[in-house]
Amino acid sequence: MKGFSLIEIMIAMSLSLVVTSGMIALMSVSLANTTRIIKMTKLTDDLRISMQMMSRDVRRSNYSANAINCFANPDCVADGTLGSPGEVFISEDNECFVFQMDRDHDGDATENAAGGFRRVLRDGVGVLEMWVGSDTPTCAEADANWMAVTDPADITVTGFLVDDDLSYTEVVYDDGFGNQLEQKVRKVRMSISGQLIADASIQRTIQDVINLRNNLYL
Repeated sequence: MKGFSLIEIMIAMSLSLVVTSGMIALMSVSLANTTRIIKMTKLTDDLRISMQMMSRDVRRSNYSANAINCFANPDCVADGTLGSPGEVFISEDNECFVFQMDRDHDGDATENAAGGFRRVLRDGVGVLEMWVGSDTPTCAEADANWMAVTDPADITVTGFLVDDDLSYTEVVYDDGFGNQLEQKVRKVRMSISGQLIADASIQRTIQDVINLRNNLYL
């Protein structure tokens, strides 16, 4: 029985080397894509969790526990029945907002601790922070009661914008004799952009529009 010649063996080895190299290159690309997807997923999850925290809190701002007292009572605001609902204050640079909530459900939000979120730079890294103090925060001042929401070791928040440009005023009561009751329907629009510290090519932007639960129904 005749064996393989040296040339045949060399050709077979060359073909095997080409096939093996192709498989290694394909596996390398696949692993790189998988790693990138994992990194993108982590960044997306972290930003989405931050957005959910803000959405949960700001949605309850302006809420008044005794708004039900306005039912069939168009004078509820003027006669003091409604009390003082919460409010949302947005900084001029649109990178910080402070809000009030009726935390104790007594119909007056002005006597409760305020909440807030802001973006600041810490050693060149953008960080999203949440106010956890018992008083009203100041956006521009450093304070131990501002707690980091994003991890500056993993993520830099490259942009954070908040506005209420979608808000509008509506008439909720009109007696037909020129007496009207208006209310501002608040819509807060937020956008967070971030990238991974370890890989600046991994970037993501999350956006949301929150309807504040402050509407009166007469």
